[in-house]
Amino acid sequence: MAYSREIYEQALDELKRRKQNAEYTASKRRKELSLKYPEFAAIEQQLAETGIQIVKAFSMPASAAEERFAEIRKKNRELRAKRAELLLKLGLPADYLDEKYVCEKCQDKGFIEERDEAEGVSHGVSLCTCHTDLLKKLAFEKMSRETPLELSNFEDFDLFYYSKTKKDGVSPYEIMKDVYTQCVDYANNFDADSVSLFFYGRTGLGKTHLSLAIANEVIKKGYNVIYGAAGSFLRKIEKEKFGKAEDADTESLLENADLLILDDLGAEFSTSFTVSVLYNIINSRICRGAPTIISSNLSLKELKERYPESIASRIIGTYALVNFAGDDIRQIMNS
Repeated sequence: MAYSREIYEQALDELKRRKQNAEYTASKRRKELSLKYPEFAAIEQQLAETGIQIVKAFSMPASAAEERFAEIRKKNRELRAKRAELLLKLGLPADYLDEKYVCEKCQDKGFIEERDEAEGVSHGVSLCTCHTDLLKKLAFEKMSRETPLELSNFEDFDLFYYSKTKKDGVSPYEIMKDVYTQCVDYANNFDADSVSLFFYGRTGLGKTHLSLAIANEVIKKGYNVIYGAAGSFLRKIEKEKFGKAEDADTESLLENADLLILDDLGAEFSTSFTVSVLYNIINSRICRGAPTIISSNLSLKELKERYPESIASRIIGTYALVNFAGDDIRQIMNS
């Protein structure tokens, strides 16, 4: 996945901060113990001197240097054992003075050197998984900050505006009460294996409100959520593909989000390019089993007419269909 320079720089700054914090904390503890316990200070001084002795040994003839290295290593082990005994005596854990890196694998450097230990040869470096995870996290956070709407809550959703007049044996109020309950249950039980949802119905029925309420609860669980209008995302991807935007990869972010919410599907300007991108996103997430919520003012019939079967059939055939009923709430509230 490609990232903008801003994201790469933020990741490097965060890795640097983590490493400095781990090393500062360990150094501070050493200084505190050295000031309080002379015996500990003496051990630390001798350990520091072994480092100087190693440097001096490099100037000795090879046979003598190897013997000297063995002596220094033995002395170093003895000093560390003595220090560990002192820590135990003080009631401190054996690793009290170790640097507590966020990632022990790379020690918060963000990369791992690939070495053939048998031959003592380096085969270069590769990004540590902590580095790639951080890049992904920062990219998701940046995109989430660009969401144009405030997150909504389930508590703000008012069923009062839905008519209780029955038609064909059921009222909009009853339908939306069930929809509300379904959305609350979905948010409360959300995990990586949750089903995808397709919210459809006329404008002003609460589709955006409930999708954002779900997003709010899912974010609290620690999942990354990307929300936005389908048209906005498709325009952004088009600019990136044709070199009119920075080197980000919105399409990959949409494909890899824990939960993707595409709002107002059907309002976008449709081209062969946007249809292809939309198919790729929907199909990729279905193949991964990644949950998606799509909302649209289109009916199922209109969805089939607007999009090729490759898209419409995937939504209708694999998503849980949630039909919103009633009259435009915004008009009712403003009347």
